Amino acid sequence: MNKKIKNIAVTLTFVMFIAAAVVLCALRAGTPLTYSSVEKRPMALFPTNVTWQSIIDKTSIEQFDDFTVDQFPLREFFRSVKAHFVLDVLGLKENNGYAIENGSIAEIKSSFNQQYLDYSLGRLSYICDRYLSEHDKNAYLAIIPDKNYYFAKNYGYPCPDYDALIKQAKEQLPSLEYIDLFDVLTLEDYYKTDWHCDQSKLTGVVDLLNDRMNVSNRFANNYEYHTLSPFYGGYHDQSALYPAPETLTYLTNDVINACTVYDYATGETTGVYVMELFESETSYDFFLSGMKGLQRIDNPLATTDDELIVFRDSFGSSILPLIAQAYQTVYVVDIRNVMPAALGTLIDFSGKDVLFLFSTTVLDSNTFK
Repeated sequence: MNKKIKNIAVTLTFVMFIAAAVVLCALRAGTPLTYSSVEKRPMALFPTNVTWQSIIDKTSIEQFDDFTVDQFPLREFFRSVKAHFVLDVLGLKENNGYAIENGSIAEIKSSFNQQYLDYSLGRLSYICDRYLSEHDKNAYLAIIPDKNYYFAKNYGYPCPDYDALIKQAKEQLPSLEYIDLFDVLTLEDYYKTDWHCDQSKLTGVVDLLNDRMNVSNRFANNYEYHTLSPFYGGYHDQSALYPAPETLTYLTNDVINACTVYDYATGETTGVYVMELFESETSYDFFLSGMKGLQRIDNPLATTDDELIVFRDSFGSSILPLIAQAYQTVYVVDIRNVMPAALGTLIDFSGKDVLFLFSTTVLDSNTFK
């Protein structure tokens, strides 16, 4: 009798599990996720316009496979279980392209997309040819390496050919003086759960840029350090490892506190740090309000009338509040969000320093307009 009851209990448990899975799948199919804030990508949806031809050539079948994987109930839970099993139990070095060393997470890539590099550097070359041909001051290029560079250097992971990238950039942008940041940065300067750098570790980068760009910054290293927590970097969720959150540190002094940031798109003026954005989904937008097309940093306490134009990506967001101390005005341009051809009507390039400050992550993309 006991055995019979046991068998019935096991059977009922199994049936209830299957039934629950069916119900969850049906609910998810009825209200599918269109975008994953965790993985930072659009989610696959149920295939539309299904025809005999799309079934025969497997297009609809492949779309349905992607749909079932992306919309599977409790997807994030199973992603986390799988990631920890692969890395912690099996002892493999990577899971879905992510690796972790001493608590630091990086996305591992073995090569750059040459087509993307050609496109990105071509857009920068266009800007140089259009606006800097008669430039009468100084123009510079600084490239920020991805964390993958230091994972390869420190732990032997594969990585793209960074030397070839730098060589290509110098050849395609001969009017720019190259500033090498690779040796002044270390893996410890990056957030453990994000691809960006910790602002409190960037004073050496700012010192090097000031030296090479021939500017003096009497406020360098005269900072007050402040912290915000919890900070969840982009890799925290993307890697499915969900480590402990970090602390975001930002630097202030009288000059930084006095600086204002004007957004050309909205007409709004803020400080260089926007406290309410730390509570948003992308808390790194705390620096300079995130990815804006064109901004202007005004420094009312500047001891010079020098002006700077910076073409940058999100890596520049935490660096520029420190650089802005040495200038009266800094124009901040993100050509992922503004057309380069329109800049001539918005910015007078004459008599201004120019800095191209980009990460290899963004150069290895086709996101420039």
